[in-house]
Amino acid sequence: MEKETMAWDLKSTFILMKYQMLFYLKTRRFLTMLILVILIVALTVGIDLHVGVSTIRTEYVTSAAFLSSGLSFVAISIAILAGFYGGDATSIETGTNSGYFIMVQPVRKSSILMGRYLGAFILAAGTLLIEFVAVGGMSQYIFGNINNNFWLAIGESLFILMAFLALAFLFSSIFKNPLIGILFSILAFVLIMPIIDEVISIENIEPWFNLYYATSIIPAVFGPITHVTSLKRGPFTIKTFTPYVWEANYITLIYLVISLGLSYIIFRRKEVKPQ
Repeated sequence: MEKETMAWDLKSTFILMKYQMLFYLKTRRFLTMLILVILIVALTVGIDLHVGVSTIRTEYVTSAAFLSSGLSFVAISIAILAGFYGGDATSIETGTNSGYFIMVQPVRKSSILMGRYLGAFILAAGTLLIEFVAVGGMSQYIFGNINNNFWLAIGESLFILMAFLALAFLFSSIFKNPLIGILFSILAFVLIMPIIDEVISIENIEPWFNLYYATSIIPAVFGPITHVTSLKRGPFTIKTFTPYVWEANYITLIYLVISLGLSYIIFRRKEVKPQ
């Protein structure tokens, strides 16, 4: 009986994952984000080609330096993707009439949550990887090779995306209105968290408690990591912090586990109310 229950829960999770992905395709959210990323990538590649291979080789010298620069904006992409795909993931069930269909079915809320999460992660990750393909392809074209740490950067990016997405799910569980959940998630990820990161760093305090701080490991993996960099500005000394790989992973893991756990607790206690 227990095995049958586990099999049903697993099956339900994958069914809900499928329908979550179809929901994003139906609402054209995936298409919108895909077009946006492709346009940004096309613009970046176009600029590189216009500048010229010889100029880029002179400026960056190595594939590692080029990749570090090219992937420095991945953090913003992760933040936007997580907000768009996760900001309304659970509030759709509890904050709209469509929630009645799922919530009255003999499906565990843990299966609903994980199905939604996996569906959102797969599409968000697929969109994000387009940037890596473009930057990696340009590195191969310009330098004739791709630095080995490129694969580490991909792994770190996907892991951090998981944590940001989990945090967006938490916001979605808190807010009843799906639109508010999306807007708050994007605002928090793109503006509030980066500002906190900068302000705390100016005060010479390492922002180890901020998930956005972990994103700086993505471009940093291509060279020796300098944990603290001091910069003199008049009478002041401003320190810039970069996490070690293990530190970034710890921060990411803590956010991932706590956010998903709280999302489940809040989601489980919520009821579907007619609109």
